[in-house]
Amino acid sequence: MQRFSLVLVCVAMTLMAAVAQPTGDDLAGWALAHWGALGSGSAEAVAAGFVPDGGVAFLGTAWDGFYYGSSVVSAWSQFFTGLPVEGHALAGVVRAVAEARLVYGTIELAVPGRTLVIESFLQFAADGKIRAADYVMTAPGAVVPVTDGQIADGEYLRSAQDRGSEVTLYWRNGLVVLFAALQSPGTGWVSAGFDPVNRMQGANYIIAAVTAGGLVVEDHFGSGTTSHRRDRREDILRAAGTVSGGQTVIEFAIPLDSLDAEDKPLVPGRTYTVLLAYHRSSTSLTTLHTARGSVQMTLEE
Repeated sequence: MQRFSLVLVCVAMTLMAAVAQPTGDDLAGWALAHWGALGSGSAEAVAAGFVPDGGVAFLGTAWDGFYYGSSVVSAWSQFFTGLPVEGHALAGVVRAVAEARLVYGTIELAVPGRTLVIESFLQFAADGKIRAADYVMTAPGAVVPVTDGQIADGEYLRSAQDRGSEVTLYWRNGLVVLFAALQSPGTGWVSAGFDPVNRMQGANYIIAAVTAGGLVVEDHFGSGTTSHRRDRREDILRAAGTVSGGQTVIEFAIPLDSLDAEDKPLVPGRTYTVLLAYHRSSTSLTTLHTARGSVQMTLEE
């Protein structure tokens, strides 16, 4: 009996491990099913794909905000009232990040007399239900983060400048993604280290430079109090950068929770320390900074 019970436990653990690790194809299939429900125009069909305490964030719409749990149905009802969807199509490639259980893609929604373009970022639970979703309206007139290396008026809702280094951090978040930008007073590399534990240790670093060959951007981990190294896994969804007038602008998007042990989960509504640094002219990411400092970043919820 004991041996039989042990076999059952091993089988159960194997099944749990299999369920906990969906593949990229699994994620893409779940996303396509969700977007199919979106194209049906049914709030109930869309909301049925969420876990009970899941949430959705809308950016660039008349009803921008964050909706959780039982409010998800009413949020989608509001969505379809404002945008009577008559169908949908995919625009471009669907990207799945299996390790983060994250899928994103651009959706074209058919509404009376026009087509709307919306970016969708979905993070799934292991069973295929949606834990969180961001919908970013990219239609003309919508002011939302666009990763193009330029900071437009109103693109980010919040910003903070470190007076010592004069590096400025801009940000806007949903429930799945952090959209951020860095502006430095130099032409070299610039970096942000999110949520350090002890000085540099434990921070999730994004470090980037615009070189003659284009943008170089890396995901680093604060390995010590005065050191950092490249992550074993890159968790940067997109990035762009420009240099103009002696200043550098880097824009990037990262998951709020990449499920990577070398990243720090960022929770909407909480405040985090962000370490900022830059070099005046060197684009070598290993060159010591010209100046550094820190700011506080409070995420929307």
